[in-house]
Amino acid sequence: MKKKIKAVIWDLDGTLIDFKINSIGARRKAIKILRNHGIPKNELSIQKSILENVKNSQILFTEYGIPSEETQRIIAEINNAVIAVERQAALKATLTKGIGAVLEFLKKSKIKQAIFTYNTHANAVLSLETAGIVSYFEIIVGRDDIRNLKPHPDHVKKICELLGVEFDEVLIIGDTNTDIEAALNVGSYSIALNTNIPKFIKRDAFQKANEIIDVKTIPNALIKAIQEFM
Repeated sequence: MKKKIKAVIWDLDGTLIDFKINSIGARRKAIKILRNHGIPKNELSIQKSILENVKNSQILFTEYGIPSEETQRIIAEINNAVIAVERQAALKATLTKGIGAVLEFLKKSKIKQAIFTYNTHANAVLSLETAGIVSYFEIIVGRDDIRNLKPHPDHVKKICELLGVEFDEVLIIGDTNTDIEAALNVGSYSIALNTNIPKFIKRDAFQKANEIIDVKTIPNALIKAIQEFM
């Protein structure tokens, strides 16, 4: 017999809010910094996330004999550039249409709510404050709060420990592969939101989600899907 959920873990950007971030611009800034520090153009791709490009570059820096201290300085330079872009987007964040009703439904149902995001903690909070929904969430875990980010189990594990719930008592809702893979990696339930994102962002994991909901059908279809786990 499957357990009823006690918590929902939300993705932030594109799921709860329209972040309005120039993600391509942020990737270009990261790539420019990496190229300035000797990473060949053919080793970098605008179609890869900043994290992927940085991880690949770290391997190359080691091969080039770059000291770890210098590598960390380069990563910090990229992080600061990205944080600045994210902050500007956070100040313009708007609520996904219909999502307020879903958050209120979960609150009244006494379901705990948390967020896992690639954003920094501060920028995530700023986005939520701008959108007027920060009070709904007990836990926010950003990229600066955890070493291993989603889809690594540690991201969900930390939230579950803080909320006092088990993996199989959690429903994860998000609009990218990493959100659904995060759920699959720990045995949590998942709902994939079909949103308008760049075509090069893969969504093959969506077929493994428990439910797929079109963002245009929020709130009714999403609330109905959530009720199946309660």
